[in-house]
Amino acid sequence: MDYDRTMIQFKIKKQDKKTAARCGTMKTRHGTVETPNFMPVATQATVKTMSSADLESMGVQIIVCNTYHLMQRPGAALVRSCGGLHEFMGWKHAILTDSGGFQAYSLAELKKVADDGIMFSSHIDGAKIHLTPEKAVDIQHQLGTDIGMCLDIFTPYPSPFLEARMAVERTVQWARRSVEVKKNRLCSA
Repeated sequence: MDYDRTMIQFKIKKQDKKTAARCGTMKTRHGTVETPNFMPVATQATVKTMSSADLESMGVQIIVCNTYHLMQRPGAALVRSCGGLHEFMGWKHAILTDSGGFQAYSLAELKKVADDGIMFSSHIDGAKIHLTPEKAVDIQHQLGTDIGMCLDIFTPYPSPFLEARMAVERTVQWARRSVEVKKNRLCSA
């Protein structure tokens, strides 16, 4: 399946004139999601203590999975060989995958951030992992996500202004690199 060929469509249904707050719908290849929306977290392709049928019966429209943890176990190639996350976990609705950037924050003692990406020591076995914006896009492509996030850096609150600004600037640069990967993939398909 060529995951890159389907674009997300977003339609604003209501917008507050004073605050610009808005409600809308996102159409993905796995269904429509009302926004704003609560996304249960399926860190390793499962929402703890709940089945896909349980989530469906509650009206869940979208879940979020964790790229970093899925690349560790079971691995993006294995998930892809099973037909992507939707088949792998028996979930027919939308999936958003994060980029792995949160782990740069939560696993602070195991990582080093540089302009080219994040160097991790695996929390499982200590193996070195170099996560770049390009690799984050590739992993999420293999997972078959509906909505993939660019690799990002964020800071704790409160943070010194300069530290926060540097994190935003690095994230913007990484977002540009991520867009280039997507453009190149579309052009070569």
